[in-house]
Amino acid sequence: MSDLATNELPKASQTLDDLSLILTGVYFDATTGPITASCPAVELSSSNTGKIRLISESLLEDIYPENELDANYARLGWPPLSRLPERPWGILTPRESRPLKTEIWASRRLMIQRWTINISPRDLIPVESLVEAVKDALSQRTIALRIRALQRVFTIWGEIIPVNVVVGACLATTGTLNDASTLPDSITSSKTLRENRGNLSDMVDQHLGTTRCFARKLETRIQGGSSEVFLNKGYEAWLPSVAGKLLTGKQALPTKHPDVHLETTSLRVVKVNHAIPITEVLDSQLRDRIEKLFINSIIFRSPGVGEPFSFGFDGAASGLRNIEKVVLWLSDAKIRDVSVAYTGGVITGPYSFGLSNPLSQADVVVLASGEYITDIFVWQHNDGWIAGIQFVKNSLECSPIYGMPKNGFTSRPPILLSGDGNALLGISGTYTSDSLNQIKAVWRSDVVLRRQRHTQTSFTGGSHGVIFNDLQYLADPATARIVQISACSRANNGGDGTVCNFRVTYESMSGGLVRSETPPRGPCTGPRVTMTLEEGEYITGVRGSHNDDWIFRLQFVTNRRTHPAFGTATGQVPFSFDAPKTPDGRDMVLHYMVGKYRGCIDLLLFVWAEMPLQMTSS
Repeated sequence: MSDLATNELPKASQTLDDLSLILTGVYFDATTGPITASCPAVELSSSNTGKIRLISESLLEDIYPENELDANYARLGWPPLSRLPERPWGILTPRESRPLKTEIWASRRLMIQRWTINISPRDLIPVESLVEAVKDALSQRTIALRIRALQRVFTIWGEIIPVNVVVGACLATTGTLNDASTLPDSITSSKTLRENRGNLSDMVDQHLGTTRCFARKLETRIQGGSSEVFLNKGYEAWLPSVAGKLLTGKQALPTKHPDVHLETTSLRVVKVNHAIPITEVLDSQLRDRIEKLFINSIIFRSPGVGEPFSFGFDGAASGLRNIEKVVLWLSDAKIRDVSVAYTGGVITGPYSFGLSNPLSQADVVVLASGEYITDIFVWQHNDGWIAGIQFVKNSLECSPIYGMPKNGFTSRPPILLSGDGNALLGISGTYTSDSLNQIKAVWRSDVVLRRQRHTQTSFTGGSHGVIFNDLQYLADPATARIVQISACSRANNGGDGTVCNFRVTYESMSGGLVRSETPPRGPCTGPRVTMTLEEGEYITGVRGSHNDDWIFRLQFVTNRRTHPAFGTATGQVPFSFDAPKTPDGRDMVLHYMVGKYRGCIDLLLFVWAEMPLQMTSS
């Protein structure tokens, strides 16, 4: 097994000004624990006087870690992660719930202590390359890209720096105990011990008094001194190699034991008593920017859709985990309950109906590896509960509209909960024993997704009919634009002239130019009008009227002209929408439409977005 977190000491010819070389930072692997970074992160800014103290004593310590990860920290002389200083980016690693203890972990370490080193964080300054890398990471375009760049910085320079350490050598063995709950009280005297030469694991167990103590070995470790001498000549010959000189020189030795680590180094860091996050050595401005990035920018919540009354639930309280599936309990025009399953076996919900009726009608949205939910459409029933819901993935797949009866239903206008390029972390809201009454989307900004267009919405019309959503006809929403709209004016039923047989043609770049036409919404019962947009022409406004149900008149305004209206009548309720601006002031255009129809168009939700991305410089 390779050495995962050791720090080389300066050579005898080096001055103590090079002391920072042994304080190279480490980053933390979610499985194996501390791993030494590849580049020194700090330099000393003052004299070394008083920072290093010579000692000469041996210490036997027994540690009983909570789990295998803590055991990986213990075998390397580190405290468990829970006892290390909080790092702002720790939010990226969800805390695992403590499982029932079915095995007892133990680590016994015999440390030959030679030096203690204690450095104040005030005496450390960051190397210039670290500072430049942090500044570059913080200048990335999106939050997700900034986080990814900082993670690369932590891998190269470390995320935490040990500042109080013990230097020497160590014999250690770590694993799960057999039937005993503790390790033996004492170790065997080396003077009376007959060593089993050639089997290093047995030799270490003999000296530590741990022979046949472990059901499963994690690792046997000789750290410092000459491992070759220990293996071939024994413990008494090994001790003189643990000299008080600060010498280095590392060499991997062959062994037939895969769980045994051999190294030849005079002295090593064998115990870490205190460490600091790498941000502590940066100036206050950079430190504050990093803290704000991770603490204030990673998780955010959409406004709620529905009624805030009744019982509440927070489906995003389990940390940053990837969603594997969403389960919905439903009936016609009612979403009754929800459950979200995450990687690692964590599940939130159901909250009421799904608990008492687990086998009732339900449907599942499954996300493959690398898939995330990026948008949610929600329909609220006029009586208050959540009537329908639809999910959109980063793979551009649109789910069915869950809860929607075949013949449509009465509801309030749809609400688009857009992640604006972020991924769904969880679903929160309120519930009763029979239904969900409110939905809130909780988003995470640490996932790097394909760039999406910022959206806003406007709606008009009634509340009845069958739902349609044009988003599914956009081959690539990032590059899509409307190129044609056609519709009829109803001539039958008294010829009221309302808008029917409404269809839209979209154009996208997806491996080439792709044109997609929606199905007609409503029958063709009157004269047809077709509106065709030229290259570079975009819809920037919508005018018209309705009678609280059907849309009687619909007219589109572009950046070049006002097109003839669809529909031949005038409703009682006029409406007028102009394209909004993005938060940073850029122009938006009509992206696509969502709506309802009952023969004629009943409701329209206009989804506005920034200009198609292929038309911008980004």
